[in-house]
Amino acid sequence: MDVFDLLLTPLYLAIFYFIAFRIVGKNAADPLYRNYYIKGLHYKFTGAILFAFIYLFYYKGGDSINFFFCVRPLFSLFFKDPGAFWGFVLSPNSSYPYECLYEASQQGVIYLLHGTATLSTIRIAALFNIFCFNSYLPLTLFFAFVSYQFSWAAYKIIVSAYPMLHKQLSYAFLMIPSVLFWGSGVGKDSIMLGSIMFFFFIFYQTFILKKRVLLNLFMLLLTGYLISLIRGFILFTLIPCAILMTVTYYRNVINSSLLRFIVGPLFIIGGVGISVFFIRSLGSAVDSYSIDSLQQKAEGFQSWHTYLGETQGGSAYSLGSNVEYTPTGILKQAPLAILITLFGPFPWQIHNVVMLFSGIESLFFLFISLRVFFNKRIYNLFGILSRDHIIVFCVPLVIILSIAIGMTSFNYGALVRYKIPISPFFASMLIIINHHLNKSPQAQ
Repeated sequence: MDVFDLLLTPLYLAIFYFIAFRIVGKNAADPLYRNYYIKGLHYKFTGAILFAFIYLFYYKGGDSINFFFCVRPLFSLFFKDPGAFWGFVLSPNSSYPYECLYEASQQGVIYLLHGTATLSTIRIAALFNIFCFNSYLPLTLFFAFVSYQFSWAAYKIIVSAYPMLHKQLSYAFLMIPSVLFWGSGVGKDSIMLGSIMFFFFIFYQTFILKKRVLLNLFMLLLTGYLISLIRGFILFTLIPCAILMTVTYYRNVINSSLLRFIVGPLFIIGGVGISVFFIRSLGSAVDSYSIDSLQQKAEGFQSWHTYLGETQGGSAYSLGSNVEYTPTGILKQAPLAILITLFGPFPWQIHNVVMLFSGIESLFFLFISLRVFFNKRIYNLFGILSRDHIIVFCVPLVIILSIAIGMTSFNYGALVRYKIPISPFFASMLIIINHHLNKSPQAQ
């Protein structure tokens, strides 16, 4: 960080807030915008600035700073050789420009220049950086502002289904501390958070609300492609969950209870069938998404993240001595992986300030989960799980990704970052289930 950062940061904050107030002004009739949009943006920018300061002054480096070191030479290339710049940015198969390699190598960031996920992140950051004049703090604010728009879109779409829960759901999508922190900086995590939120928003708009179908289908494909470049395995869960949500929604539209009883199971079987077909087709079409490939990647993640956890801050955790990435092995470890992902780190595992805040947040989630579980009307839970289309989306998404994250992270530094896209849906799931359980018996 230099003087240029200090001068540009207030200017960019002013620009972003000017844009934000214009957005609110154009939607003045909508109470969601009046009550939550600017408030949520305050929290988002606070998380972004804290993220930047932690990486600059506490970690004194790390992937976010290193991504910026990769992006910085591209800013000069944009003016010196625009063709080379756009050739790299617009081509997902292109290599990092050789004109920038020397400067990047001087910063020791070569390891980020050889993977699809990291190069895709660099391409996006390079585009944003054109407007940020090679300045890290403004680039962080840019990431935060763009990511916030997608979280806001997902928040709006869920509130459209539960308008009475607008305040509670604002906490889930706009105010979770770990999401605000890890989902606001320069890096893969903020891109994935925004992409998953936007995918959910666009899918809902297209297949349930049926708005601007052709445009939204194009945007859905584009967003899915971006997710596939960075963390493609998420599509294995995201798309089937979205399909099941849509099937459940249309089953519930049927007015006749008898017809719904007869046709409902066919809808569910059809949704499961489509999901299985999608998973098999994707795995067959793309070799890197095959089961064997995913198993090898999981084992590689385990080894690398365990090493990082043991050597950098003592944040490693264990699922036992023999973790097997087979169907039986995954089922055996699934309960512990879910528990660790959703509620870790536990108090006795906290070894630094960053983990402390994650631990406090996890304890809060545990407290809310226990309150829901011990609700006196918990016997209604199965009916809620089977008929609420948003819950049908959230529950398998949270469970499956919790297992995947818990069984591949093996240190809390990676885990708290990987789980931020599911945290809003986990919180929403608890809020909506609690709402249904607390309804009067007549309303059930």
